[in-house]
Amino acid sequence: MNAVDFQHVTFRYEHASRDALHDLTLAIPEGAFVGLTGSGGTGKSTLLYAIAGAVPHYLRGDFYGACRVFGHDTVDTPPVELARTVGLVMQDTESQFVAVEVEDELRFGLDNFGVPAEEYEPRLYFALEACGIVPLRNRILRELSGGQKRKVAIASILALRPKLLLLDEPTGELDPPSKRQVFETLKALNGQGYTIVVAEKNTKLLTEYCEKIIRLEDGHCAQEN
Repeated sequence: MNAVDFQHVTFRYEHASRDALHDLTLAIPEGAFVGLTGSGGTGKSTLLYAIAGAVPHYLRGDFYGACRVFGHDTVDTPPVELARTVGLVMQDTESQFVAVEVEDELRFGLDNFGVPAEEYEPRLYFALEACGIVPLRNRILRELSGGQKRKVAIASILALRPKLLLLDEPTGELDPPSKRQVFETLKALNGQGYTIVVAEKNTKLLTEYCEKIIRLEDGHCAQEN
């Protein structure tokens, strides 16, 4: 089964003068590690938002075509339902944080999804261990490095146990060692069966870690390899 199927998807934001996505057709197999590249404004973030259901439910505009995630049409499926199988880590990581401490940040999502109390500890430990941040469990978020904060953001999504993980420029403003740490974490998660789609400007990292790279241009696929 494909994790994601786009069939001739076109989307234009309200009041925009051109399409953010234009006649976009692509398939992402379940279990794949896919990189999205392209210059600014080519539709990378919008593509991720469409997979997560934020487009067109929250980010308004004209939407045509069909986007299916694990067989579910994103137009017909509420984003809160998609969030049970799709996790999105946004470019501005800190804007997603709602808590002061690392553990509370991970617990917030579990609370919102009504996860049974007996599942909290196994989920918390799994997410922290998968991202290599168990020692950070009781740390204050504002005291962490940029790379550590990225890992906390990923862990907060993993605690919800999505099947598909989307990341928008996860290495932005990080130093080279931290960039590599993030991709090593993603590689390990992919090895555990997660489908991963990452928008990233650093093509060297994408070439090294991703099995498939999609280059967007003017909202459509210009190249796949």
